[in-house]
Amino acid sequence: MLNQYDDKLTRKLFFSLVPIQILLVMCGGVNIIIDSAFASNLIGPDAMATTGLYGPLAKILDMINALVFGGAQILCGKYLGGNTVKRAKSIFTLDMLIILVVGLITTISFMFFPTYVAKICVSSQNPLSDDLAEYLRGISFGIIPFLLGTQLTSFLQLEKKEKLGYIGIGGMFAANTIADYLFIKVFGMGIFGLGLATAVSNWVPVIIAVVYYIGGKTVFSIDFSDLHMRDLKDIFKHGIPSASSQLMLAIRGILLNAIIIKYAGESGLAAFTAVGSFSYVYWAVPAGMSSALLTLASVYAGERDKKAIELLVRIYIKKAIPIVLLVSVVLSCLAYPLTNLFFHDPVSDVYKMTFTGFILFPLYSPMSTFIVGIRDLWRCLDHRKSALVIVLTDCLIFVLLFSFIMARIWGMTGIWIAQLAGCAMSVVTIFFQAWILDKHFPKTIEDYCCFDEGFGIDDEHRLSITIHSIEEVINISEKVIEFCYSYNMDKKVAYRAGLCIEELAVNIVKHGFKGKKGEALDVSVTRLEEGLIITFKDNCPLFNPEEIVAIFDPGDPVKNIGIRLVRNECKQMEYHSLLGLNVLSISM
Repeated sequence: MLNQYDDKLTRKLFFSLVPIQILLVMCGGVNIIIDSAFASNLIGPDAMATTGLYGPLAKILDMINALVFGGAQILCGKYLGGNTVKRAKSIFTLDMLIILVVGLITTISFMFFPTYVAKICVSSQNPLSDDLAEYLRGISFGIIPFLLGTQLTSFLQLEKKEKLGYIGIGGMFAANTIADYLFIKVFGMGIFGLGLATAVSNWVPVIIAVVYYIGGKTVFSIDFSDLHMRDLKDIFKHGIPSASSQLMLAIRGILLNAIIIKYAGESGLAAFTAVGSFSYVYWAVPAGMSSALLTLASVYAGERDKKAIELLVRIYIKKAIPIVLLVSVVLSCLAYPLTNLFFHDPVSDVYKMTFTGFILFPLYSPMSTFIVGIRDLWRCLDHRKSALVIVLTDCLIFVLLFSFIMARIWGMTGIWIAQLAGCAMSVVTIFFQAWILDKHFPKTIEDYCCFDEGFGIDDEHRLSITIHSIEEVINISEKVIEFCYSYNMDKKVAYRAGLCIEELAVNIVKHGFKGKKGEALDVSVTRLEEGLIITFKDNCPLFNPEEIVAIFDPGDPVKNIGIRLVRNECKQMEYHSLLGLNVLSISM
């Protein structure tokens, strides 16, 4: 059966998810940049180094967030894709409970035992140890909102409330800047004030998100009625690859700091901290792209829509990666002004090391985008062992190996080159993994999906049509009836299915389309052993199609007869809002 399915709706949906994900990744990094600028200019170089030493601890917090939200995101996507919204709410509830417990434990540790926590990152004999302890005391007041805010702002994208996320993140940046100035410049609170300013700013996005979830009609809400602690196993199982990457990055950060100090000295560490403060910005675009891929892929995996996943991966590689490449080149060209943000003596070693880093470091981003995208795709498709191999090689082994070798030869320049060499080796590793998983030489983009045998619905069992205008609705019923006849289905079922689809498609196009660019309606008819599954997806204003039945004039037996028939004859009719789409599923 010829399918007339295009990529407009998927492409628009993918790129609508990307900005908020980029900002979520950047938000911690921008705060680090703000803190680093205030530290270097108002406190001194030691304060700058202190924020660098906090980096591995920040990665551990990111690891916890990734473990919990990474798993919850995949499960919620699959449950929403499978029309089980109640289960998605229970996962959301469990997610919030875990984060609150972890946040409370971390807050107590940072607040009352900062000296012991500081030993994780630096020896107690190092004079920076006391500074780090003070920084931890200050930032401890913001650990719970940091963890909660990251989770809630991420869930806002599933509610299609990205604007609230933008407001929260923008407010956080502003609050951190103001608080840094007040606590350091005005009140003279030093390194403690530096951490406290970040803590205060962390409350802004979480307050905005909580107000929405308390006062609005939301897809997700706290619901204990279907809460099962056994779901923890599934959350952790799906979140391990993301959490492992953050753990590996934390370990890599500690070991890489030691290598830098040994072969490039304190100037090298200061340069690495300066460039590293922008690493969240460099990483934000690849991570934002991969997170959008993960969100959609988890939904499509729940729908078992093989075609949609292949289309998504094609958009990711052909559209997203070139954008990342362009951004990385632009960032490299900004090496001079970025270096002068931190250091001002062009003849000093630290200036030269930092300048070289700002040129080379962004160039790893395109390769990294491919690596994390394939990793997250394989997570959705339950290739977790292969995803863990990517994490281990990309986040730890290759970069450390090349850094150890190249730093001995070229010093700090070798560290920068090692980042690129490590990514290149990870790409090669993915190529061979795809070869093993798919059991043939990967030649196309789809070969990297590595679907298990029997995954999804074959094209011959599904009719997919994308509609952009009322003219394209014409004769759609004939195509559906022809599709049903090809399986020798009952003529009455085939006729009613065709009539229903045409009636609903006409209603959606007439009343939902507003003449805006990118409007689309995806219709799919899937033949299963138990019957037909008809699915409508559109990006029109949210509306429950089941309510249409109540609007019909019962005195006119002909009006909307197709929808009436299917309402009376269908086995099941379910509606839900998914990522801002209207989704109606009908079983016949």
